[in-house]
Order: sequence, then C-alpha cells, then structure tokens
Amino acid sequence: MPHRSGPHAPGSLWRDRDFRHYAVAQGISVTGSGVTTIALSVLAVVELHASTFNVALIAFASKLPPLLLSLHAGVLADRRRKRPLIITCDLLCAAVLLTLPTAQFLARITLIHLYAVAFTVAALQVIGSNASISFLPSLLGPGRIKDGNAKMGAGNSLADLIGTNSGGALVVALGAARAITVDAASYLASALLLWRIKHREDPPPPRKAGTSQWAEIREGLTYTLRTPVVRSIVLSNTATSFVLAASSALWSLYLLVPA
Repeated sequence: MPHRSGPHAPGSLWRDRDFRHYAVAQGISVTGSGVTTIALSVLAVVELHASTFNVALIAFASKLPPLLLSLHAGVLADRRRKRPLIITCDLLCAAVLLTLPTAQFLARITLIHLYAVAFTVAALQVIGSNASISFLPSLLGPGRIKDGNAKMGAGNSLADLIGTNSGGALVVALGAARAITVDAASYLASALLLWRIKHREDPPPPRKAGTSQWAEIREGLTYTLRTPVVRSIVLSNTATSFVLAASSALWSLYLLVPA
C-alpha cells in the first residue's frame, strides 16, 4: 500500500512525512535560537565589555517585538499562505544572523549591531511563529490537531533544552560570533525542510471589502478579553514573559563578569 501523507493520513503522526518535516524544522530552529541567546550575551559582555544597562538593552530588544507585533503578525498570518511566510522569515533570520560573524571578521562589531540583530530576529520570529501555529491545523486537519500540538510542545521543549545547554559548549569551542552561524544554519535547514513539505494549504478566505487590519485586531482582542480560558492563558504567558525577560538581562552578567 502506498504511503499517504496529509490531513487524513492514518496512523502515528511520526509516520506522516509532511509532519516529520514540519516538526524537525521547528525543533532545529528552536535549538539554534538557544545558541544565539547565549552567544549574544557573551559577545556583549566578554568582547565588547558591555555594562549592565547594555546587556539589559539587548534583552529588551529581543522581548520588544512580541509586544509590538504579535497582533499584527496574527492578522498577517490570516491574510497570507502560511508556509511561504515561515520560509521567508527563516531565510531572513539566517541572513541577519550571518552579519555578526561577518562584522567580527571585519572588526566592526558594535553594541548597536547587537541591538539591531536581537530586535530584527525577534520580530521575524514573531511573524514566523504566528504563521507556524496557524499552518499546523491545515497540515493535520481537525482530527489530529490535538495530537500534533502535544507532540510539538514536547519536541520544542526538548529542543529548547538542548539548544540552551549546547550553546555554552559551542561558544567555547567556536567563539560567540562563529557559534551564531550554527543558528543561521538551523534557519536554513528549517526553510529547506518546510520547502519539502508536499501538502498545499488552501488560499486564505477572502476579506470583506473595507476590512482594515486594525478592525481585525480589535475583533481578536475583544474575543480574548471575553473568553475566560483564552484570557487566562494570555495573562499567564504575559506574566511569565515579563519575569523571564527581567532575569535574562542579569544571568549573563552574573555568570560572565566575574570570569
């Protein structure tokens, strides 16, 4: 019997070629991002002798895009085909990250450059992750989305753990700027795997004439505020993100400055 792949393919999701490509692409990208999180801090503290305020600005730059762009990214994902949008964000992230080892080679790396990279990559991640979340239901269909979300949650948590723990070793072995090339390569690998997915999503539904982006954002906010479960999740994630952002601005200084 020929192998079937797509929203109605039977059996375990891991036997679905398209889902495997999607899951591995996400895992590779998350792992690489953990490397860059460490490498940016090492570049700032060790090579550029950044102050506490400078390191805090890098953390702030990476946490600002979710606050500014999440709502707009959701609307963009609703209006576009998701897979091309994810691939485009992956390729742009790789290009932006590769400017750091290039700048170090030319002895032109600066704190402003680090701020710009942190902000730009985070902005592209917001757009790509919104499109990625929206793409999964199209890839799996309603009958398998719960199983898919469970597997993606477990896989991404493992990838984040691996990336964070391997990031330090790669920075020591390669140097901070060169280690960032690993993250750039992870985005390229992710884009390639997503490109190889054979499932073709339906075009986005047509919009009513005169519907603005702000109108759709207001509609989404109204739904969030009036739905207790969704509201609780959003508030919980907001509080968690705030605490993590505050701690990430300090841990690298605590570990690296004494050394």
